[in-house]
Amino acid sequence: MSKLLFVGECMLELRRDENDKVHTSFAGDTYNSAVYAKRVCPSFEVAYLSAIGRDVFSQQLLETMANEGIESHLIRRDHERNLGIYSITTDDSGERSFAYWRENSAATNMLKQFEESVIDDDNYALIFFSGITLAILDEQDRHKLLSILQRSKDRGTTIAFDPNYRARLWADKTEARYWLERAYALTDIALPGLEDHETLYQHAKAKDVHHFLNQFAVQEQVIKCGARGIDICDINGMICHQAFEPAAIQKDTTGAGDAFAGVYLSSRLNGYSSEDAVEHASKFAAVVVQHPGAIIQLRLSEHFVLPLTNTNSIK
Repeated sequence: MSKLLFVGECMLELRRDENDKVHTSFAGDTYNSAVYAKRVCPSFEVAYLSAIGRDVFSQQLLETMANEGIESHLIRRDHERNLGIYSITTDDSGERSFAYWRENSAATNMLKQFEESVIDDDNYALIFFSGITLAILDEQDRHKLLSILQRSKDRGTTIAFDPNYRARLWADKTEARYWLERAYALTDIALPGLEDHETLYQHAKAKDVHHFLNQFAVQEQVIKCGARGIDICDINGMICHQAFEPAAIQKDTTGAGDAFAGVYLSSRLNGYSSEDAVEHASKFAAVVVQHPGAIIQLRLSEHFVLPLTNTNSIK
């Protein structure tokens, strides 16, 4: 059985529907990826590392995680901080806007409750984190997280990373670039968006991102180029390009990129080639955008479940 660990923050999501009714759920970039990774490969052991509060929503999150089959033994309780909250609104084209209440959430303090050896005894095949995971932490805890990841990498764990740049979470671009580059230096599988790299590094083409990642020896590069499609590269160059096929209806783009990451990584660990994994993940993401909220109903993802192959395609 493959074991995957996702690191980051899950928050309470507030979403208002067309009838002006407010719905609550739970979401966060790496958490969304964890849920979808588990859904397509239910036999995999998927765990989440974070911190929550002792408020009622934190308890509900634990119950939701249990229902999704997500292991919560690496979730710590903070006595002084609560779960982060965000609200989401979408326009007629499905594009979203957010408001956040997360500055002092429990997750921003999560690494204070872990030793660097916290997962030394766990045999995770892959660990996934994001630029948001890094951004919400203070400098000391960013160092600690990267040290935890390095220890795992040294034991043979594959490290996957999505920069997922959010300007409001960083002091400035210089700070963001410094920490994202520290993360890339540990990364085996990178899933960067061209738009993020264009903002931070003026990379206008996927080949610019590819050359940039090569200096960090990133072995597997899945470069998301928006409407231009996805370029899959290894350190030697382009493997293939997959065109973008937009969904017929795009109701809500929240969580689509997170779904892509989770499904891609599970597919690779389940024996899919990088090309087939991108195709499977893209089709899944196209379903996610047709429904409101970051996490779609379970029944909508059931036909994406993959038969277990016992073959790990990640080298």
